[in-house]
Amino acid sequence: MAISREFFDRARDAADEDGRLEPGPMTRWDVFPYEAVTVAPLTELELPEPRGDTSPEECRICRRQDDTAHELWSSENFVVAGPASTSLMFWATVSLRTHRTLDLLDGDELAEMGQVLGRTFRAVSALDGVGRVHINKWENNTGHLLWNVLARPEGVLQLRGSNLPAWADMLPPIPEDELAQRAARVAELLAQP
Repeated sequence: MAISREFFDRARDAADEDGRLEPGPMTRWDVFPYEAVTVAPLTELELPEPRGDTSPEECRICRRQDDTAHELWSSENFVVAGPASTSLMFWATVSLRTHRTLDLLDGDELAEMGQVLGRTFRAVSALDGVGRVHINKWENNTGHLLWNVLARPEGVLQLRGSNLPAWADMLPPIPEDELAQRAARVAELLAQP
């Protein structure tokens, strides 16, 4: 806790009287999606950090696995699913079948996860018109491991890097028929050994 307090106090000391930090260098990147930036004020330090783990019954990832309409591939331990909708070329998720976090996987499960992520990356990369594919993991106390595999359209360099999800929030949705064709192709590629 002392290290967290030191980190927080250092950040608070760098902020202005309203608790706002200066925008960082990311805001000057050519791929940054916003022109005007106002940084939100720092909130208070919360220690101990509240656990937000959901139960398997409340977990949206667990519930989504009951609906196999968007399932592209699965094994005993993992499910690869396509999106119901997205504004990106394609967006797949790789999740555990069971309600667990990354730190609870054993060595065999970690090895399989690497294989599944690699195969999904290659399948999404093989889609026509994809420039790059990014893999992200955000596990904000849901209690369920989920990886996002996001495809950036070729030549749209403004969508490069870590701001791709921010752009995805603003872009118009991909037509359903295009998305269905891409999902079928990814499923086909994932089915290959």
